[in-house]
Amino acid sequence: MPREKSLSGFKKEGDGYVWIWNYVANAHMETGYKIKSLLHYEKSPFQEISIVDSKAFGRMLVLDGTPQNSMSLGFIYNEMISHVPIVTHPNPKRIGMIGGGDCGPAREVMKYSDVEEITVVELDEKVTEICRKYLTPEVIYENESRLQMVHMDGMDWIQEKNGELDILMIDRPDPVGPGKKLFKPEFYQHVHDALTEDGIAVFQSGSPFYNISTLQGTVNNLRELFPIVRTYLFTIPLFPCGIWSFTLASKKWDPLNADLSKLKDEETQYIDKEVFLSSFVLPKYVKKIIDNGEW
Repeated sequence: MPREKSLSGFKKEGDGYVWIWNYVANAHMETGYKIKSLLHYEKSPFQEISIVDSKAFGRMLVLDGTPQNSMSLGFIYNEMISHVPIVTHPNPKRIGMIGGGDCGPAREVMKYSDVEEITVVELDEKVTEICRKYLTPEVIYENESRLQMVHMDGMDWIQEKNGELDILMIDRPDPVGPGKKLFKPEFYQHVHDALTEDGIAVFQSGSPFYNISTLQGTVNNLRELFPIVRTYLFTIPLFPCGIWSFTLASKKWDPLNADLSKLKDEETQYIDKEVFLSSFVLPKYVKKIIDNGEW
């Protein structure tokens, strides 16, 4: 277990276990994760990276003391960010992902044989390396010619694209530090310009409970650029408050009219046809948020 007091989020408690305590300022709450062992720790040029074995969620990726995903529950996030846009678009060929260096979303996209190209853009090469060793099955990387890993700033990468991508998945971090630029109006414009004339983008848009400004800002910026903007929800116990949102922006295709017979849900653990549609049914308080109201 970690002995350095400098390790972000890690604290040893009286029961002899080490915990990760994640304070969520906007929600005025702290979430604790009991840890059995520390499997890996290092400081990259960008952040502290840990792999831990937790009591509740198995192996977890922890960045700067904040859990990002786990082997036991990662399927929820990965399935919802990937299958929804893939099924909404009638014939996607070229897929881009900013973030997702663990390749969890890419693994879901690989289930669709008509997809020809999958590019994952991850700023921190160490995240990819460490996740490949501890979290991601080797088969993802081997014998998959469609997958390309690019290690660079997502803002720089996307400006090199111009009408090239059918789908973009923006698995961005919280709007702090280097991640702030991925919430600026100019970034949304770059996403729009990188898409084909009928392209689709999906954004991680935060918790509708304590990331209200993030959700509102995402929706408002996208409505300036896209004719179809729809927020959808999913539940994930790993994250504080347990409810999270993605926001889909489309130049032509509406997910509510998607051909659900295309959905590759034979081996999924969260999404199916009913969940696909029901995720777009929003509670009244969320509707008020995305319409710039308060609850």
